[in-house]
Amino acid sequence: MGVRVKPDGVLGLKVKIWGHLFAEVVRADKCSFCGACIGVCPVKVIDEKDEKPSIAGRCIGCGFCYAQCPHTPFNPKGDVSKLFESSFKHDVIGYVKGVYSARSTDSEILKRAQDGGVVSTLLIYAIESGFIDCAICSGLSSKEPFKPEPIVAFNRNDILSCAGSKYTASPNLKALTAAVDEFRADSIGFVGVGCQITGVRKMQYHDYGALKYGLPVKFAIGLFCSKTFYYSSLFKNFLVGRGIDINKVTKTEITSGKFIVKSGGETLLSTSLKEIEGYGRKSCEYCGDFTAELADISVGSLDSPDGWTTVIVRSGIGEKLFKECVEKGLLECKEMKIEDLKLTIKIAGNKKRKATQPAGGSSTS
Repeated sequence: MGVRVKPDGVLGLKVKIWGHLFAEVVRADKCSFCGACIGVCPVKVIDEKDEKPSIAGRCIGCGFCYAQCPHTPFNPKGDVSKLFESSFKHDVIGYVKGVYSARSTDSEILKRAQDGGVVSTLLIYAIESGFIDCAICSGLSSKEPFKPEPIVAFNRNDILSCAGSKYTASPNLKALTAAVDEFRADSIGFVGVGCQITGVRKMQYHDYGALKYGLPVKFAIGLFCSKTFYYSSLFKNFLVGRGIDINKVTKTEITSGKFIVKSGGETLLSTSLKEIEGYGRKSCEYCGDFTAELADISVGSLDSPDGWTTVIVRSGIGEKLFKECVEKGLLECKEMKIEDLKLTIKIAGNKKRKATQPAGGSSTS
């Protein structure tokens, strides 16, 4: 598979395995369902059940699942810091090379996008210019209404099918391993929330990282995220309980303290976030990474006008990709200052503080 190992050698290396991962993360309710453990298992005995990983065969004790998990120990220094050379390190939102408010100039992308269509624009450009073979995104399941499903996107139509935010967990790292194993992709763009970006970096820079899957990732785009929810609880319990036909849902939004569910131009539900708080994943309480600090580019809607996206460019490769899209007229942007990110910094700071509060809680995601 390709891993970094410590001097004590492969056979003598002390690693933690599935049993440790289950006890420390899954059973402890710290699993964010990123898909890393499922994807990297070399004998494919880790599966998913009830939106969590579950063992479905005999563990061979390799330890890959534990090492790639974003909620197990990982000190992101050394090699990973090279990604952010010449970037300013902000105490709350991490590495920064530039901050912008941006939106796509493509009307079709804007029509499908959640906000400014920046992520879709970056990915489509990266694929069509030959910089990457494919991208890992969250699409929608063909089996259950508005349920996120990770996909390997190869073209514009694939990317556009993933546009828009989903607030229930999608195991995107599972699709990353599929891109390598099933499609032999060797240049990949990855989109995910903070914990998933940490999983990618662990594959690339952990002493026991799954290099086979980490090295093909050429850039990672991180999505601002304060919490994800269980699909079954939020959709099948809460929304159905409110009399909503979930088969009609076409868009969900979280804005101004409200959870909004739409069907085309019709608003099916607009309710306080407090109403759905109990349907969130417990693991999110242990995570202090609101802005996906280890991404090459991080995006969200806070502190930008409606229809625009806030963009934090963090790395050299992220800067190159973003600026090329601006120079080619694919994105229009307005430069911002860190001081303009008042709400982003406030929420990120609150999340960091809360992450230290759960009993026994600690997270590197």
